[in-house]
Amino acid sequence: MALTPIRSSLILKVPETNRVTHGVELPSFASWRSMPLQAEKTVVDSPRNNERNGVGQVDDERVAHLIEQLKVRTVELEEANRELRHVSHYRSLFLARMSHELRTPLTSILGFAEIMLDQEKLTEAQQRFCQKIQNSGMQLLTSLNQLVDLSRLEVGTGELFLQEFSLPETLRETCAAVARQAQKRDVRIECNPAPEVTTIVSDEGRLRQALYTFFAWAVSRSRAGQCVNVYAELLDGPFLRVQIDDEGEPIKDMMRVFDPAETPRAGKTDLNELGIIVGRRLLEVMKGTVTLENRESTGLRTLIELPAGPPKA
Repeated sequence: MALTPIRSSLILKVPETNRVTHGVELPSFASWRSMPLQAEKTVVDSPRNNERNGVGQVDDERVAHLIEQLKVRTVELEEANRELRHVSHYRSLFLARMSHELRTPLTSILGFAEIMLDQEKLTEAQQRFCQKIQNSGMQLLTSLNQLVDLSRLEVGTGELFLQEFSLPETLRETCAAVARQAQKRDVRIECNPAPEVTTIVSDEGRLRQALYTFFAWAVSRSRAGQCVNVYAELLDGPFLRVQIDDEGEPIKDMMRVFDPAETPRAGKTDLNELGIIVGRRLLEVMKGTVTLENRESTGLRTLIELPAGPPKA
């Protein structure tokens, strides 16, 4: 009997999991096969990353250029604003000094016109001429005073001189000062302060000037036969409220009333409109406000509110 040799084969199976040999973790066979692919992928993506880096560098340069331009423009604007402030300051000083030089001879002209009007031997034509001189001189003096006030407010000389005074007396005297203008236009002006209104603490000179300005403006808005009513009351705070009601035409655009660019209109100088701009500035210096509103019936209501006592510490 012949013997047939037996052929045996040894098959080793390598597991897909990682093996640990002498404490060292070896990568799996699957990870070995994937390593060239990962390297190849990295090599393929590298040109795109370079392109992105180039675009980012261009954006950074553009932003840096815009920031540099913004800095240059800011310096130019600051220089222009500084120059404008200097020009405004010099203009205000010029107006103040020029007005002072003009008011001196103008006061003499008004004084001699008043003396001539007091003479009884003047003919009717001579009285009319003297009256014309006086009216024109007063108009010019009012305009000069308003220019001086504007120049002082722009320069910043807005110091207040607080004192206690009788408000009803100030209202009556201011209404009496406007009465002459109202009489020429055949307009009545009535002043009715509330009974509790007695004395207040404020800048009497500035308040008197502001009230005169708005009283005269209300009279100039009224027609013959109409009436201007003035009412004053004290509010909590204490605050003073002065209400001026006229029967003139309503105002369509309130925002343009206090806009200097809108006065004069159509080439006509209106001193009352210039005066209310000055009056509003004066009230702002006194921490006050002025509000305009059309009345339901007809005319305009002007509300002036300002502190009626010394400022609280």
